[in-house]
Amino acid sequence: MERPQHDRHDRGAATLDLATARERLARHRPVDAHDEQPRCGWQAATAVVLAPGEQHLEIAILRRTDRPGDRWSGQMALPGGKRDPDDPDLASTAVRETDEELGLRLPTRPDARLDDHVGKTRPGIVASFVFTLDQRPPLRPQPSEVAAAWWLPLPTLLDPTNATRHRWAGVPFQGIVHEGQVIWGLTHRTLQTFVATLGYRLPRA
Repeated sequence: MERPQHDRHDRGAATLDLATARERLARHRPVDAHDEQPRCGWQAATAVVLAPGEQHLEIAILRRTDRPGDRWSGQMALPGGKRDPDDPDLASTAVRETDEELGLRLPTRPDARLDDHVGKTRPGIVASFVFTLDQRPPLRPQPSEVAAAWWLPLPTLLDPTNATRHRWAGVPFQGIVHEGQVIWGLTHRTLQTFVATLGYRLPRA
């Protein structure tokens, strides 16, 4: 794990309030978002949950439980998963999965939809939704799926001293270090879009 060399970051996030965040999210228009009609391939959804902490706005992040045969085993992630046949839409998938994984009850209507991620090897999409909460509730991780969970302050996410590069299968990826773990891959790309809607950018290593 390589450490970065940066000396600046978006300090405005330290003073960002929930009302301003909601205004900026409402202006976002997702790229490649389609009507959620039945389609070929798999569908999944993740939730970016934003709430006020003691000093800053914070997002819910988790580390998945180590499980043999699970390609996401042990990775840092946002709450989410595959769409069930009973889910009326992908936003409902994000709400259900967040409740199952972290014990968080989200509003049925998200504040914003981020850009869809399209499967590279198999046809399918991952849709990401932002939900804002007026208060920060406790996280209650489901042990069979979640090894640990945190409320991550937004300035910590944007701090360049936490930026790193993570190698997987010999390929380098941009990442963010938190609690000794690296946020990378799809989760990193989703957070990159999320902070951009708020007017910031993730640091690069």
